Amino acid sequence: METVVMVLLTVMVGLFGVTSAVLGFIAEGKRLTPAQIHVSGRECIYPANAAHTLGICAVLLLLVAQIIALVAGGCCGCCRPGGGASKPKARRRVIGVIVAVLSWIAALLAGVFYFAGARLNAPGSRAAIFSGDDVECHVVRAGVFTKAAVLSLVATSFGIKSCIFLRAPAGMAAPTLEQGAAEPANKPDGQRPAEAAVAVGMPQRPAQG
Repeated sequence: METVVMVLLTVMVGLFGVTSAVLGFIAEGKRLTPAQIHVSGRECIYPANAAHTLGICAVLLLLVAQIIALVAGGCCGCCRPGGGASKPKARRRVIGVIVAVLSWIAALLAGVFYFAGARLNAPGSRAAIFSGDDVECHVVRAGVFTKAAVLSLVATSFGIKSCIFLRAPAGMAAPTLEQGAAEPANKPDGQRPAEAAVAVGMPQRPAQG
């Protein structure tokens, strides 16, 4: 049951993260260009556009994906009992925490790019930039939303990997000493060691001449 829940959570992380990236790529094609911005006196008039809404939605979806990944990973292992864990499990937990931190770093960077693009594409009026007789308006540079989308994919990938390291069951443990000692008794007679093949019976006296 736990495995099914973990699979469902990781699928949700991937779904929200990939959707966030897709919205970022779409926003890159919908961003405002200098030709679409009108200058009125000392202000730049920014019309309503889809890039602003897409950027905000992409940030929210990425945040939801990161929260689900955090919950699926047991809050980076803090919500799971760690006492008595074997060395392989402890190693997996450390790797999972490191990957989770990298996922949040990538997500924060993506959020910065998303917010920067959404802010400069927000409808309204803002002060223009005067350089002599030239008037300029702030616009989003090409590739801002694309960088955010790529970072969203990276964050999603790391988030899924952290869930696997922190929640997936580890491999079978090596046999203990007691299991190794009991193993020869379960083998066929031809494969038993010499000590186990000694016949048990009544002692016999040598025949007298």
